[in-house]
Amino acid sequence: MEINIAGAGAGKTTKMSDKIIACYNTTENYKNIYCITFTNNAVSCIDKKLREHFGIIPDRIIVSTIHSFLYQEFIKPYYYLLFSGSFDKISTIKLPDNSKYKNVKLKELNDSKMLHISQFSQIAKWVLVKKTTDRKREREIRKNILNVFSKYCAKIFIDEAQDIDENVQEIIQMFDSEGIAIEMMGDPKQDLKGFNCLRTLIELYPQDVKYLNECHRCPQIHLNISNCIIPIEEQQIADESIVEGECQIVFESKIEIEEFINKGKFDLKYISEKSNIYDTHENKENTEKFATLYYELRKIMLEIFSVRSELTINKAAYYYAGKMIKEYAENGDANKVIWNNISFIRGNKAYYARIINTLKISQQEKVKSIRVDSIDGIKGQEGNNCLFILTTDLAAYLFRQKVEENKIKNKLYVALTRSMNKLTFLITKTVEDKYGKDYICDEIAKMKNKEA
Repeated sequence: MEINIAGAGAGKTTKMSDKIIACYNTTENYKNIYCITFTNNAVSCIDKKLREHFGIIPDRIIVSTIHSFLYQEFIKPYYYLLFSGSFDKISTIKLPDNSKYKNVKLKELNDSKMLHISQFSQIAKWVLVKKTTDRKREREIRKNILNVFSKYCAKIFIDEAQDIDENVQEIIQMFDSEGIAIEMMGDPKQDLKGFNCLRTLIELYPQDVKYLNECHRCPQIHLNISNCIIPIEEQQIADESIVEGECQIVFESKIEIEEFINKGKFDLKYISEKSNIYDTHENKENTEKFATLYYELRKIMLEIFSVRSELTINKAAYYYAGKMIKEYAENGDANKVIWNNISFIRGNKAYYARIINTLKISQQEKVKSIRVDSIDGIKGQEGNNCLFILTTDLAAYLFRQKVEENKIKNKLYVALTRSMNKLTFLITKTVEDKYGKDYICDEIAKMKNKEA
């Protein structure tokens, strides 16, 4: 196993692509090379790099998301052999927050041969590692699965390895124990989901860890600040070609906020979480809401209009899901939207409850707010001129009153390492009230000058 730890701006995608190319040039032509990552965007970035080198990606190099890899290589071909069930479709609907209702919904999906995206790693672990109900039969089949895979797998490259969860961690360790070559590239400081599994692997396999400390994005003045909150072996040094950079502090109490943000020409502006002043509404909520409403409408229509073809039902559900979400966003009247579009559910309280609850997913309060991004939303991005809105949750870690490694501290690191030139701290009123102007300015000045 090889574990490469590379911080923000280290050129992880380029390094990963170079390693894949080198592996391809030295690998038997009957073996596959897998590069797996956690988002479609990351897949596209690596895909682009490989196409620049090869022209077209060779058949033996398979670049995919972790979900696609696990499904295509293990769940789809082998789950039935082990557990006498199968999955024909993938679902991305929003699950209920209540664990009881969540489990009911998952069972409903599974009974319809639909695998929810949240279940991928657990189901794959059952196929490759273990399940509590294992018998001798399952253990023998699993051993054969791993044996077959090892014969045609040259190596597995894992990008953005900080996003692996406990199930994937166990799968990785199983692969390693079976002699399947694995190389990871990631940054535990950018683990915004709080899995902490990459750090666990670092502790378990210290002899296999390599630290890549160069940064090709941030000025050293910014890195001086971020270096104050991270382990010494992971601290970064700016490439000599990077600009000198700027770092300024602005207090919310001294400006007209909306005018300042609008006139600032910021490439990125971000905050830890939304507030009554700042709105971080993201497109993911709308995508998830559409998938959920489509699923509920389709299921209801299949029950009511059983004589219609499935294709007709799918088209109708798709049409009404988009139409109803748009109308609800415009008028906020869920009842009106339902009765104007799907009056055929009238009289069925269960159908009505499912639709109205779905329509109200992530309902945004209609208050005047300033649109910015969440830190989670801008991870992986960069800009010349960045605005970081400092709130009390991150301030405690910036001023080192809290030091534990967790996703809140990781958010702070991400926030500090987006800018290629100018980074502006916008100090919220609550942070100013808690720490005071002089303390805030003195502490940040010390960090910039490496005196902290």
